[in-house]
Amino acid sequence: MFPAIFGTVLLVIIMSIMVMPLGVLVAVYLHEYAENNTLTRMIRVGVINLAGVPSIVYGVFGLGFFVYTIGGSIDSLFYAERLPAPTFGTPGLLWSALTLAILTLPVVIVATEEGLNRIPVSARHGSLALGATQSETLWRIVLPMASPAIITGLILAVARAAGEVAAFNVSWCGEIGIKLPIDSQFPFLHLERKFMHLGFHIYDVGFQTSNIEAARPLVYATSFLLVTVVVGLNLTAIAIRNNLREKYRTLGQD
Repeated sequence: MFPAIFGTVLLVIIMSIMVMPLGVLVAVYLHEYAENNTLTRMIRVGVINLAGVPSIVYGVFGLGFFVYTIGGSIDSLFYAERLPAPTFGTPGLLWSALTLAILTLPVVIVATEEGLNRIPVSARHGSLALGATQSETLWRIVLPMASPAIITGLILAVARAAGEVAAFNVSWCGEIGIKLPIDSQFPFLHLERKFMHLGFHIYDVGFQTSNIEAARPLVYATSFLLVTVVVGLNLTAIAIRNNLREKYRTLGQD
């Protein structure tokens, strides 16, 4: 069970590192810099619509775009001597994290923009009146005050990504007993490798076996572990959010 637990946690961490900067940048641009015109409104509608797309669609998109297009191009340019055996042109940890990052990006954008909306205009005007530039105001005043909302978006993204299975049903995960994507060989973390995921492990053990009765205890144990991992990741993010909320309460954050 350890490879599945390790793969799930590592996938969520890599996904969070990818989705948070991009989501925050998009939300900051839409709220702080972009004009309220037809194009901006269309982008917001598009973001909301993306949040309702079924995850299996993201899985097929990731398989076609990231794996076959980008991964195949990387293999042709840098790993031509290994072809036809693919290196990056096969489902792996990196492409799974990117697919989940796109899947959860609308959640982070909406949550961050809601946090920016709650910041009083007087905080921005006060900073500008004291001689700060717009970028300094954004970096030192606006983003710290919006950080609890940003972490809330991360909590929602982690909750969805950690339990997502449909996006992995398109041959994204490895079979039971697969190697860990981390070892003692350089570069230590091998993003091109397949990995085990608790949600896919439940599907594989529960529905791809001929002996359902023998597999039932393992399915229950894996389900319990998946819920435990999701709760643990959420509690960690909630603790960080509460700490930030107390830290910046004096700036006007409720």
